[in-house]
Amino acid sequence: MRLNTAQRLALNLDAHIVIDAGAGTGKTSTIIDRVIEHYLAEDQRATRLLPQPERPSRLQGGMILAPGSERMDLREWGGMLPGEVVLLTFTNRAADEMRDRLRRTVARLRPGPTGDDGTHRSDPRIRHEGFGEQLLTLLEDAPIGTIDSFLNQLVAPYRGILGDALSRENISEAGRILLIDSALNTLWRLPSSTSHIGDAVDAGIPAHIAPEVLAARDRIARHYSGRRSAAGVLRSLVRRSLFIEEAARRIMDEDGRITPELLHRQIMATIDPDDIAEHVQEVHRIISEFCELVRENTAVLAAGGWPAESRMACLDSLERNGPPAEAWEQLTWLSHVLVCTVSSASLMGPKPSFFPYTQFPSDSWVPGIGKFSKIVDKNTKEHVRDSMKDLISTLKTTWSSDRGKLLLHFSRIALLLDDSTPPATPAGWESPLTPLPIPLPERLQRPRADQHYFTLEAEVRNLQDLYLVHLGFQGVVQKLKERDEVHDFDDIQRLAGDLLLANCPTACRTFYHPSIQRALDSLADSPWRDDHIEAAFTALAALESDPSRAGDSASHLGAIRADLESRLDLLRRIRRRYRAFIIDEAQDNSPLQWRLLSRLWGERLNEEGDPRTPDTPWQPTVCYVGDVKQSIYAFRQAEVTGFLEFANYLRKVNSHEFASVPELTRKPALRSDTHSRDPRNAHAITIASASEHMEKGGRDLVAWIPFDATDRNLPAPGGVEVEARREGLISLQVNYRTEGGLLRAMNEWWDDVFCHRHRHFPNGDFYATPQTLYASPEKQDKPGSIEWLCPLSTGGESDPTTDLTIPLDPFGPGRPDSMERQALLIALRVRSLIEASPVRVRSADGQWHQIDAEETVTPSDIMILLPTRPKIRDTVIRHLLDLGIPAQADREGGLLDRPATHALEGLLQFIARPRSRHHAAWVARSVLIGLDDAQLQTFIDGSERGEDLLTRLSEHTVNERQRALVERWSELSRSGRLIDLLEETIDRSDILTAYPDPVSRQDVEQIVEVIRSMSIEVGGDPMVLADRVRHLRERSSDALEAVTVPPSDAVRVMTIHSAKGLEAKVVILADVFSNRQTNLRNEDRSRLIVSPELFAGNPKPWSTEDSPKSALWSHVRRLHQARKSAEARRLLYVGATRAEERLIIVGSPRGTEWSAGNGLSVPWTYDQSIPQLGQMWIESLRQGSWRRGESDSPWLDADDGEDEPPIKTRGQRIFDPGRMLAEASLGEDPALSGMLVIHHPDCFDALDGEPSDVLTPLQRIERLDDAARTSTEGGAPVLPEARKETPPRIRITPSKLPVFQNCSRRHWFETRGGMNPEPIIPGGKRTADDGMPENVDPATFGTIFHRLVEIGIGNPGPGENGPSRPLLGSWTSLREDRMADPDFHSVVFRELLPPQADEKHTTRLVRTMVERVQSGPVGALVSGTAVDDHVLEGLRTEMPFHIALPAGLGGMVRHRWSPEGPEPLTLLDGATVEMSGVIDLVLCTRTPEASTIRPIDLKTEEAGRMHDGTSDGLLAAMGSEESGPACEAEEDILRRHRMQLALYYRALQSIENAKRDADLPYREVLPPAILIGVTGRMVEYPEDILDESLDDLEDLLARTARMALSSDVPLSDFARLSGEAASVCESCPFHRGSLPICGPAES
Repeated sequence: MRLNTAQRLALNLDAHIVIDAGAGTGKTSTIIDRVIEHYLAEDQRATRLLPQPERPSRLQGGMILAPGSERMDLREWGGMLPGEVVLLTFTNRAADEMRDRLRRTVARLRPGPTGDDGTHRSDPRIRHEGFGEQLLTLLEDAPIGTIDSFLNQLVAPYRGILGDALSRENISEAGRILLIDSALNTLWRLPSSTSHIGDAVDAGIPAHIAPEVLAARDRIARHYSGRRSAAGVLRSLVRRSLFIEEAARRIMDEDGRITPELLHRQIMATIDPDDIAEHVQEVHRIISEFCELVRENTAVLAAGGWPAESRMACLDSLERNGPPAEAWEQLTWLSHVLVCTVSSASLMGPKPSFFPYTQFPSDSWVPGIGKFSKIVDKNTKEHVRDSMKDLISTLKTTWSSDRGKLLLHFSRIALLLDDSTPPATPAGWESPLTPLPIPLPERLQRPRADQHYFTLEAEVRNLQDLYLVHLGFQGVVQKLKERDEVHDFDDIQRLAGDLLLANCPTACRTFYHPSIQRALDSLADSPWRDDHIEAAFTALAALESDPSRAGDSASHLGAIRADLESRLDLLRRIRRRYRAFIIDEAQDNSPLQWRLLSRLWGERLNEEGDPRTPDTPWQPTVCYVGDVKQSIYAFRQAEVTGFLEFANYLRKVNSHEFASVPELTRKPALRSDTHSRDPRNAHAITIASASEHMEKGGRDLVAWIPFDATDRNLPAPGGVEVEARREGLISLQVNYRTEGGLLRAMNEWWDDVFCHRHRHFPNGDFYATPQTLYASPEKQDKPGSIEWLCPLSTGGESDPTTDLTIPLDPFGPGRPDSMERQALLIALRVRSLIEASPVRVRSADGQWHQIDAEETVTPSDIMILLPTRPKIRDTVIRHLLDLGIPAQADREGGLLDRPATHALEGLLQFIARPRSRHHAAWVARSVLIGLDDAQLQTFIDGSERGEDLLTRLSEHTVNERQRALVERWSELSRSGRLIDLLEETIDRSDILTAYPDPVSRQDVEQIVEVIRSMSIEVGGDPMVLADRVRHLRERSSDALEAVTVPPSDAVRVMTIHSAKGLEAKVVILADVFSNRQTNLRNEDRSRLIVSPELFAGNPKPWSTEDSPKSALWSHVRRLHQARKSAEARRLLYVGATRAEERLIIVGSPRGTEWSAGNGLSVPWTYDQSIPQLGQMWIESLRQGSWRRGESDSPWLDADDGEDEPPIKTRGQRIFDPGRMLAEASLGEDPALSGMLVIHHPDCFDALDGEPSDVLTPLQRIERLDDAARTSTEGGAPVLPEARKETPPRIRITPSKLPVFQNCSRRHWFETRGGMNPEPIIPGGKRTADDGMPENVDPATFGTIFHRLVEIGIGNPGPGENGPSRPLLGSWTSLREDRMADPDFHSVVFRELLPPQADEKHTTRLVRTMVERVQSGPVGALVSGTAVDDHVLEGLRTEMPFHIALPAGLGGMVRHRWSPEGPEPLTLLDGATVEMSGVIDLVLCTRTPEASTIRPIDLKTEEAGRMHDGTSDGLLAAMGSEESGPACEAEEDILRRHRMQLALYYRALQSIENAKRDADLPYREVLPPAILIGVTGRMVEYPEDILDESLDDLEDLLARTARMALSSDVPLSDFARLSGEAASVCESCPFHRGSLPICGPAES
């Protein structure tokens, strides 16, 4: 695709770029081209300003086919490599697409003149044929993915220094739900008394806030009428934890306390002071006129003057003193005006009543003036009356305008939060609202709770309580994660923040001084800066100068400095890796993601010889791409304001760099004030092919593009846009997706949808602005089409038929159902598009007009989009399937609500509790068994109390197949094979006969995978698993979402959110006149709202009363409502702009009917606070018609005149579908003037045809029953013969070979049994009499010594003549023996030694063992000394190997269970056992006769006995020079590890034999040996033991293959050990612990 001007400007690599990419504007192509230019451009901003990161010189082997002469030294390449360019996007799907497109683009690159023949893209900057392959290889490990995956990759190497090794696995979604519930239960169970604070700390609540958290928890329970309601608030709090943190940052001081001042400031940040001032002036003018009117008529209204404590005196005082200068005081002044002039009953209501009955409100606060009706003089009376009414009307109008409504809201906030009272109030006057005292009273002062309100102090404490409980809950969750050894992306982001020093690292909080922690936690609004780190060093320096202030930290201030310096150095080294960032879908980033990413843009490490540090806050070249109009993921805590804030700052950075970084403007210049450089053409070699010169006159070969350049058919950019381009803001305006006529019609919609007049908070930074898009040249002349399926909503005068063989007609008798009617019209329209059948419309006069059929549309080209995923999704799918249209939703709702999974859950519950009558009935009535009522009663009523109903069920099945299946359930449940039970049920029961659709098959497969993952997390106990599944269902039926993969050619049904980034020829936007996507019911029900600015709860302390008034709740709710309305507008934009050719809008307002002689009569309503999508759409058409002056437009109201029409909240529209087919007032574009309007199924009936037959549910059930009852004739089915297969491959860990050889039962437990080799209940700790250091067990010591040998052992090198047989350089590099070096010991201890371990004792043992190894044969060899004529030539520690060995099976037949008996599957003569492992040490030596290689295994057994003075066991051989075993203990250790060493021997043999077979130099493999650490002896395997071991290895592999592949290997086939062989049971995990499950045979 040729790039347009804006896309070429977006390729500017010499400035930071923000790309405002409207829908369908080719942003992905632009991103890919930008990445490629980062790779190919050797002179760009990043390469000039930033040092080159460490690079590989060459890539060895692998998939690179080009010879070495065609590759280049990557250190000499001037452009960037893939690892230096970070490319991030929002979803894994988008990331995979990006990587794939990059692969394909790079694969096309070739050296040559600039050109593209469609197959290859040639570029003169590429100088080596193999360079593209090198880039492809590097691309595999490049940082391309989601932000979460990038952060995970970032922290992975540093988990040790972050104090968190994470866990083995990421928690599943089901596991997370259960974890949160478990944490909530834990939080509620903790006792409140101070004497039990330790319980809270043990549960994970930070110790310094534990008492406050528990007190806050109890207050929340009181404020929300008990723990049940409060638990719902806390659960909502958990889901919005990120926004909680962001909002809290704005209202908390440095001590972590929410303050009234900061809360007050945050509230005021949401309104423009100028708006307050203007409104105040207007109100002041009106009350001045009112007061002047009263003064002029004092004689008749207040003959003796008004009392000092009267409402008139109050108004007069407010008028005379005038409004204050400060914004908050002005709001307070307005609130006093309201209290004075508005009735108490309406003061806080939706419509305040000003001067009720044209007089002051009447209560104990006297008006002060008389009623005008008492005026005697008629003329005076009329004058006063009319003047008062005019002024009161003006006052009402002022307060009812958009600005007035906003100021009314803020004035009420001031009324509640400001404790001042209006002037001239009497002493005994009772305010309309009463403040609630702290703590809350048991009884209220006034009759109703909503007559009370929370004071500012109470609001602050309510917020503080929510935040404290949030912190405590996070601590409990973290503790549970550590217990369960799981993690999620929240942990990754937390660790990333620690690594990037966005805050004080968690691992440092135990020893950093609090002042340093506060400094590190004070990251400013410019998160790329390191000012907070400098502040931390300043705080540290202050402590160093006066250690007495450091407290407990005084003794390790030096360690703190060293640690902080090393972390800062690491941060700068990490920054050095990346020289460019490209962030796609940036409008959907969360505030935390923006903060973490920008931490990588700060100052990087500069080394000697690097360019000087540039004078810029952002060192790498930053580009982010997004579209505020497409930000629709607030529910995932995405925050649109971040995109706008960073865009503004990016423009400032570019201006600063142009003025302050001379490297950008020195020759050859990279930046210009008037032009942007195109890196594809601005390089020394500018050779291009002739075709490139001919294309558009060589326009694409120009090196510099003017900022005011444009494309053909596009208007020239204005001054504002040119300035934006100059500062790095590039707007992509050419749409490549949508046909021109449709695109131009939609452009007019967005002019109103995103108009400023819809902004409830005018200064809100979360609103989108309209952007005009232009169709690409290929599509600009195509019309596109718009349709409206507008179902009638009348009817219901008669009841529907009771005949179950007649399909229900949604448009027939019965109450109208909007979803059913929409779904039917959608299905009929989809069928007509697929079949290319004609449709017709009805004119106002009742005549039908047929529309000719168009080209057929394939099902996969149709996308049905839903604003949300309620019942309408299933309804639409049902109607489509009824008409035979393949359709599937991407997500099918709650998995546990799906019918097939419901049956399997019943089986799971029954297996867990086979004596439960409820669960027995659940299964018996399900499709798995299908008993009728009489059979069920016989089965249940005839059972005895406590009877095993699973066994009894086998006696009540309807046929032998079912009996066999139920007996199989019993057999598998007894052996704990729950997953096999579920899988065989799916294969052998009638469940997929009853539910034959593809969705049900995917549902049952998904539920089995969920249960499988749960069993991995919590074990395979059916009762535990059943309880977890039940808890998920009861907690929320849609907690587990059914995710399905639709067939390749099916209509796609999905939400608008899921459709982001997709497109289709036909897009059907359904249910647009529903408020399901825009209401606040969920928020009101949960009584909690969290927005990025603020969060608030809506306390309800008295369950039978309404909630007291809360200014904060009112404000946050209104703010959230405005955000939700803004996002709903963006949702409409995203949904509509998915369409390529045809957009079909579906839905109608309630009450839509056919009016004879007129057409469609559509009632008009408009909810200004949160309008429906359909209301937005019709209002935009109305405004468009008014702008174009279309007086006869059907979208206009009858009273819409020349002035801009205000929003109408009520009215009626009349549409004539016949007229609208030709002229629908969609815009000025003649290409698309009409709209197809379909209102009834009759529109799809051919003039002489009949609608298709649709089966009713009863008819489908009858057909299914008939099919199920059909039996196969001719006796029992014939089982197939076993088919012969190639040998399968089996994997096994080499370290398991010895234990599997010793005990076949343990082999079964760990393989067939799937059990973890740990005691079920640990039985105690290691005893202290084994001589090992405290908190260091033998295994840990062995790991430490292995690591020391790995990094410290010496290597004398091959000598002057080199090795006798070729060896890799890593085997022969000369290296000093450093095993005894204390520095190496410290390195290993820091890495592996547990906390609280006895380091001194460990050091002593390590030193002794090193001395003995160095004095033994291995020590002599590595020092260069010959041993038994062997001279060391090279060695390798931790040598990896992979070996595949054959294992005979002797014609084993694999089968599977079936109700008819075992069903043969495969015949296997043998298998291949694959093993991968690591050999501790491999020595390559030479003798006068041969070149040799030997595997050596290091053993550190009995290490604790090296200093106890004994000489038995392994120590008995101390000083022996025997090459073989010199004592019984040495022979024992050889035999115990013989399997492992035999495998190492075979592995080296296979390597050397392969060399020999290839006529390459090879080495003789010597018998393996064990290096005994406690004596330093290298004990070689005698020939007899080695031969025996090799035979045993062959037998063990055969047994392993049989155990892995046999269809049925019960544990009973393997006898318990007895006699001397049973000694291994003492160390077996299945025999140890408080609950052993195996052991020796009883004598």
